[in-house]
Amino acid sequence: MTPIVGHRKLLALLEQTVINGVPAHAYLFTGPEGIGKQLVAGQFARWLNCPDLGHDERTECSSCRRIQQGNHPDVILEKPDKGRIRIDRIRAIQSFFVYAPVEGRFRVCVIDDAHTMNRPAQNALLKTLEEPPAGRILILITSTPSLLLPTVRSRCRRIRFGALPAAVLATLLHEKGIPAERAAVLAAMSAGSVSRAVQMNALDFFELREKMISALTDPGARGISGLLELSGDLSKDRHSATDSLEMALTLLRDLMLTAVTPHASGVVHGDFLDRMNAAAQHLSADTILSLYDEVVRASELIQSEINVNRNLVMDVLLLRISRTVGGPTLGIGASAR
Repeated sequence: MTPIVGHRKLLALLEQTVINGVPAHAYLFTGPEGIGKQLVAGQFARWLNCPDLGHDERTECSSCRRIQQGNHPDVILEKPDKGRIRIDRIRAIQSFFVYAPVEGRFRVCVIDDAHTMNRPAQNALLKTLEEPPAGRILILITSTPSLLLPTVRSRCRRIRFGALPAAVLATLLHEKGIPAERAAVLAAMSAGSVSRAVQMNALDFFELREKMISALTDPGARGISGLLELSGDLSKDRHSATDSLEMALTLLRDLMLTAVTPHASGVVHGDFLDRMNAAAQHLSADTILSLYDEVVRASELIQSEINVNRNLVMDVLLLRISRTVGGPTLGIGASAR
């Protein structure tokens, strides 16, 4: 069984709810992606139907084991199909709830990424939420509760999940075989999400980071042509552009910290501390703040709903960084070499 990291207070609350015998008919688990909401929902489903809550978790009972494996008759998991949960799946859930529990105390349905239900599906689900049959429990999981109808949200008991602390996540990543230094950076950059940290490690995250720190601390080394080439790499798609700008913001935050206190603790990119200390000696706090504002504006443009040219936004940003950090002629001189 995959261990659950963090969320001790929420787990204790849910376990006590089962012990007291007063679970709600519907729950809404909200919080960032990849922090363990589905794992907690699975544990809750096991507690709800476990014949012996006091058993040693290292030696699972048959009921808990079959729920974990997805073959218990009273527990089902619904996930999006091609990015959507449609009304036919909600009708299947309603059919599942028609029958009383076969083996356990409750029939439990977990709907992952519940925000992907289209409007007809959400309206259909309302009937079950408004007239919940006894012994049936719905658990909706979402990272974007605002996409659910207010009437759906209001009929569920909301359980809010916080991001995993960076230190806890770094330890978990290190246990998965990621070097400690890398794990610390990934933990700080992934907003407490295990899945996001693992995904970042699998991609060219550290190569991208190297490019970004070079662009921020020594843009003249690339010259204008090099900066424009980098701009194309960073803005190849919206996701890449957004991640790049988020990384730039954390690097600038670290630069500000090192500018104020050369041996500052709490920096995200601690393995770049020497390079940032060197750069901070030539940058005032006002300059770093102005760069931060530039990156924020670029990020807002790229994430806006308007049809924006990502490559052009990134071109302008990197050239402004070059002018601010290296002076008005540094980029041109470097490109001419």
